[in-house]
Amino acid sequence: LHPQGFFCFALAFCGSVPAACWRYTHSSEVEDSMMDVYDLLYEEVRRNASSFRRHELTAIHEAFLCCGKNSPFGDTDIVERKTCPPNQAQDAGQDCLREIQDFLKKHMVFVFALLGISIGFTVYGMVLTSFLWFSIHFSSNLDRKGKYTLR
Repeated sequence: LHPQGFFCFALAFCGSVPAACWRYTHSSEVEDSMMDVYDLLYEEVRRNASSFRRHELTAIHEAFLCCGKNSPFGDTDIVERKTCPPNQAQDAGQDCLREIQDFLKKHMVFVFALLGISIGFTVYGMVLTSFLWFSIHFSSNLDRKGKYTLR
């Protein structure tokens, strides 16, 4: 039973360490991918206003409490009127690209902290299970031999 526990902790460790390394070395890839998806969705809705993607863009605006994006072309008013929540102030400067980036940065720090804590617990669990296994395995050699009398 104890080697299986050690093996489970070792598997968790072997999964957590590469995830933490990937998060450390490729931290901007997730942010860039999410912002690319938003850009693609926004441009698709801008080109085709009757698209069913408009509901998806509206859901993103409601989830991140933002409205549209800053565009150098300045033709974003039509899309923002159709997809932004009615109570959202459109001139407040709530750029969705910035909001998504801030949201992901904040939550990726939280994920990195959880990965660090899980790595610590798996190392602690591996040490404890190995200590328990060795103490049980070698306990037969530690028994006292002989007779004892009370005086």
